[in-house]
Amino acid sequence: MKLIFKFSLIAIVVLGITGCGSKAQPSPIPTPTTTVTPADLVCSSSQLAIVLGSESAAMGARGVSGMGFKNVSATSCTLFGYPKVQMTGANGKLIKTINTRVSTIMGMPTSISIVHLQPNSTAHFNLLYESSTGYGNAVCPTSTQVEFTPPGSAVPLVLPWKIQPYGGSTIQTLQCGEIKISPIYFP
Repeated sequence: MKLIFKFSLIAIVVLGITGCGSKAQPSPIPTPTTTVTPADLVCSSSQLAIVLGSESAAMGARGVSGMGFKNVSATSCTLFGYPKVQMTGANGKLIKTINTRVSTIMGMPTSISIVHLQPNSTAHFNLLYESSTGYGNAVCPTSTQVEFTPPGSAVPLVLPWKIQPYGGSTIQTLQCGEIKISPIYFP
């Protein structure tokens, strides 16, 4: 009986050490993978060109519908949100520009959504700003160029364009350079 007990104890120890003759391998932990397609990449300024939309004027305001960022690259990319607008004067001197984000301009409601921009496609946005009507003799500066920075980028695209935005509801609350901007949308 003692011999059987010793033999059994030795067998249990040997089996415990060797794992019953097989080498136990740790289970591999799955690594999450993310597949990034070109359409998932945010458009860089180098992929885009700025396109002037259709200008109109009425009741003391000037509107521009269909301003655009055209994808001039061979790669798809995305835009999401609002562009940044900055007026400049002679020699690139910055002119005070107030970007006011709105969801409706000229009766056109626009919601914020991801725009997948294929090569040679154009994503649009709209602008609206007050003209000098109703501000007496007050004069706001006129730009010589306007810089448009796509959402997700830090590099502006420059358009030679003379605009003179006023803002505020009265001459007492005048805010030169106020421009209402819609989010990027795809027609």
